[in-house]
Amino acid sequence: MTSLDWLPNFFIAGAPKAGTSSLHSYIADHPDAFGSREKETYFFSDPGTHMFRPAANAALGLEAWHNQFRIPAGTRPKVIVESTPSYLYSARALALIPALQSVPKCLFVLREPATQIYSLYTYFRDNWSWIPAEMNFEEFLAAARAGSHDFGGNELAQNAFANARYIDFLRPWHEALGEGRIMVASFDELCADERAFTKRVAAWLGLDPAFYDTYAFPRENETYAPKNRALHRLNVAVRGAIPRGALYRGLRRLYRAANTTKPGAKTDGDKALIGALAAEFAEANAALDAAYNIRFTPPTQESSHGPR
Repeated sequence: MTSLDWLPNFFIAGAPKAGTSSLHSYIADHPDAFGSREKETYFFSDPGTHMFRPAANAALGLEAWHNQFRIPAGTRPKVIVESTPSYLYSARALALIPALQSVPKCLFVLREPATQIYSLYTYFRDNWSWIPAEMNFEEFLAAARAGSHDFGGNELAQNAFANARYIDFLRPWHEALGEGRIMVASFDELCADERAFTKRVAAWLGLDPAFYDTYAFPRENETYAPKNRALHRLNVAVRGAIPRGALYRGLRRLYRAANTTKPGAKTDGDKALIGALAAEFAEANAALDAAYNIRFTPPTQESSHGPR
């Protein structure tokens, strides 16, 4: 392959907690596709964000990214995919990704704002420790509104309300990419029929959709609840130092079997908060519908099935 033939030509660039981890696996598993070594490389993350990687970021040049795309000799995948859903909010990603010589397409999968914020809250509280374990959802919403908690420097938690106004971020991406290189879809569509949804994305990318007729659709990056918080804090502290690969995946399976369980059902209080929160995004959602024909399922009707 020539010097930059490894560059991705497809990005799943948003939004967080909308099934992007699972979708990345679905596309990368296609025989004519190849996925980055880590699903989220954060290469185009903005400096100063908690996702920024000093040793591997766009300011260092594209070769600093090459290790994520070691394509086997003798293969020429039609699609090379990287999936960092926070790129939706990144000024650096917006400036650089549309101009890549691979002329990439970008997919943005969006989730109903109130349920996206709730999922983000439980994920950063339970899978990580950015949100304190003792902070309930009502307290999180109040702190995020007031800007009274830094959540360990996690700007996705800090900016949860602004980030759920997806239309504000999609407009400049659409302008930069042009009509043929952007797809905007809903998490509802993915949950309703992940096979049909993935086949639609595959066809848009020029991949044979028939591959997914017998595909198993594994789940990735689901939110869980830790059984022992002290052990979980140790897990969070050390897992970043383990290289991604078979060892990492094996240790992750062991840890999750030993110290995690499915998250509990939403309380009636949380359901009420989500319902009230949904109404705050009516205007932004109407603009999204007008631009991209996206109509979210109301939070009270959201499916419990499908990728998370």
